[in-house]
Amino acid sequence: MGDGMALRRVLGVACLVALVCGCSGSGGSGDADRPRSGKPGKSASASASASTSGKAGGGRADVTFMPQEPVSAQALERTAELIRERAVKAGLGGVKVTVEDKSQITVSGPAARRETLEALGQPAELAFRPVRTTAAETGVEKCPGAMEASPSEPLTACGEYQGTVSTYQLGPAEVAGTDLSEAEAAYDAKRGSGWYVKLDFTAAGGAKFADITGRLSTQPPPQNQFAIVLDGIVVSAPSVSSAITGGKAEISGSFTKQEAQQLAAQVNTGALPVHLSVSSVTTVRVD
Repeated sequence: MGDGMALRRVLGVACLVALVCGCSGSGGSGDADRPRSGKPGKSASASASASTSGKAGGGRADVTFMPQEPVSAQALERTAELIRERAVKAGLGGVKVTVEDKSQITVSGPAARRETLEALGQPAELAFRPVRTTAAETGVEKCPGAMEASPSEPLTACGEYQGTVSTYQLGPAEVAGTDLSEAEAAYDAKRGSGWYVKLDFTAAGGAKFADITGRLSTQPPPQNQFAIVLDGIVVSAPSVSSAITGGKAEISGSFTKQEAQQLAAQVNTGALPVHLSVSSVTTVRVD
């Protein structure tokens, strides 16, 4: 594998978009299967009242987020600012983000993009961890929830692909989302693979990525895999056969344009400083 290689999917990188966007793709579970929680290991309840217009997907959706822990007004304002930035970078027009009563954030936008509006509040904490062992679970239809651990500690995490749930024993994080300098959604018409996300690492991040992939490439399966962990869930575990140098990589999958843009926006803005839970989703009619 060389510069800008496309990560060979073991779990299906399309799962990554399903978790971030709440949308389904090949190898991805839909909104009902992904954790609602913005913080690993915790779940958030969402109540919804709907008054829809005559056309499907018409009207406006108001998604209200609450901090999972007490935070300062400054931290909440910074979180709202990053959510606005995510919406712009994802090409999502007509979105309004407001901080209300210094205690909650409301995101308003097209009702047809409700799931994307909810995804704007996900923390998007990304890490690359080496795989130590993996085992398929029998009689389990979906991951029970996200797991939480310090980046410097090992992690037992769950991942699912096409109805198969697996448990992973992972080593400490060796590359973090902060080691990426830029992500960009792109369309590959030449190879016919459709939409994908280009990743550029920082100088330090590229060196880390080359080191971990070079080291793992000499190991037998499954130790030649590294797990892409998003908010405590394993979303992909590609294997490598040689060091990936050059500070570039690609995440390819059955992405739509919106899915690829949303993923790139999440990576570019980084993790939110405040962990949020969806407290309510209201759809209102616009005549």
